[in-house]
Amino acid sequence: MRAAERIFCACAPGLEAVLAAELRALGLEARAVDGGAEAVGEDAAALACLGARTADTALLRLWEGSAAELPAAKRAAAARAGGLELLVRARGGHATVSVDAAGAPLFRRGWRARVGAAPLRESLAAGILLACGWTGDRPFLDPMCGSGTLAIEAALVAAGRAPGLGRTFAFERLPGHDAARTARLRAHLEARSRPVSVPIHASDRNAGALRLAQKNAAAAGVADAIAFAREDAARVVPPPGPGLCAVNPPYGVRLDQDAAGAWRALATLMGRLAGWEVAVLGPDRGLERLLARPPSEALPVQNGGIRCRLLRWRG
Repeated sequence: MRAAERIFCACAPGLEAVLAAELRALGLEARAVDGGAEAVGEDAAALACLGARTADTALLRLWEGSAAELPAAKRAAAARAGGLELLVRARGGHATVSVDAAGAPLFRRGWRARVGAAPLRESLAAGILLACGWTGDRPFLDPMCGSGTLAIEAALVAAGRAPGLGRTFAFERLPGHDAARTARLRAHLEARSRPVSVPIHASDRNAGALRLAQKNAAAAGVADAIAFAREDAARVVPPPGPGLCAVNPPYGVRLDQDAAGAWRALATLMGRLAGWEVAVLGPDRGLERLLARPPSEALPVQNGGIRCRLLRWRG
């Protein structure tokens, strides 16, 4: 038996419980904490980096204990870190020493061709989908897809494609790292891949945004799984449902557009989504009043430092 590893994974505020559930599904013991989730288990750092869609970072704990022991603990941890920067945190007499197991933000999947005007982090998009129970077993629609993040993440989940398979990580440079064991973990996760069997539709009225979304989908390897169309949301015809409609509409703070007009177009579309679940990432200032009915649930989250809510309407 390998020794269990302790990790802390950060995520967008509001998605802590979603992240903890995801880490448990990867085989770890996990609990939600402010700003993320703590987890413990064999190969915890590798599993989080390779398989956690909602995580932004993964810190591997090298030591924790009394702050009075920090000087000696840092010397011992430095030997285990193999040149990686030590991340020290002390609070209330308790201290931790960690390293960044990923080495770069986990939301950078590697498929984004360029950053659009208002990028939605891949990890936040995945968290929205997982919060809605998305597994790829029903149709999906994003009628304001922008650079395609929600639709691409929806396709990757539907395909069972782990987010970190195409990347290398800092933990692989730690002294004593078992490369063969990590290769087996990668192969195990890759074996979960499957064909996408449901329609995934993404549309936008902006031709430039749509071209970027198609380019991103091709880079992510899911272009064939997503039907793209140039269309105003008010005129979108959804695929036969019921399914999940997830959308990150303009809301003024992030884009210089007619935010109210976009939300009214979404209200028109929602009239054609009877039986569908609808999830809207919106600002914490009431634009949802432009929609036909109040949401059945509102989860406070943050998007790039902006206070938002994930609004959900159950079918």
